[in-house]
Amino acid sequence: MPARPLSAEAAATVARMVAGGGSPAGVTLDNRVMPVTAGECPTYRYGMAPSGLATLRQLSAMGLRPGGCRPVAGVARPRGRWVAHLYDLTTAKPKRPMTPGRWRALAAANRARRICPTCEQDAGYVIPVVLGECVDCHDGPAGETGHGEHEIGEAA
Repeated sequence: MPARPLSAEAAATVARMVAGGGSPAGVTLDNRVMPVTAGECPTYRYGMAPSGLATLRQLSAMGLRPGGCRPVAGVARPRGRWVAHLYDLTTAKPKRPMTPGRWRALAAANRARRICPTCEQDAGYVIPVVLGECVDCHDGPAGETGHGEHEIGEAA
C-alpha cells in the first residue's frame, strides 16, 4: 500500500513540531496529526513521531528504563508489519545498577543451565532446551547411535 501524501494541516503541524513551536505532535499511519496528550495510543509513521518519545533500545542507550509505565504510542516501520512501542521520556527512570549480589545470582543461573541433569557434569555450554541433556548423553555411546554409521570402506 503506497503512502498517501500529507495533508496541508499535517505538513504545517510537522513543520511547527520541527521548528519547536506548539505541543509535540506526530503524523499517524492514516495521516492524522495527533498530539501525544490525545489520550489514545496512536501509531505514528516511521520518522514522524513527536520528540520526547523513545523506544526501549533508545531508552537503554540513554541509561533509562520505562519505569513501569505503559507505552504511550507506537511507530510503524516502513513497509513492515511490526510496531515498536514508544515511551515518554518524562516518566522514564534511571536504570538500576547491577549489584554484586545480582552478578552472583546471574552467574549461578548461567552455571545451572550448563549442568546436564543426566550425567550431572558441566557441559561447557548451555544445554539445549530441545534436548534436555548434553549432546553426549543425548547421542549415547558411540556404538549405540543406530544411525547407519559405518567405517570407511565397510559395506552397508
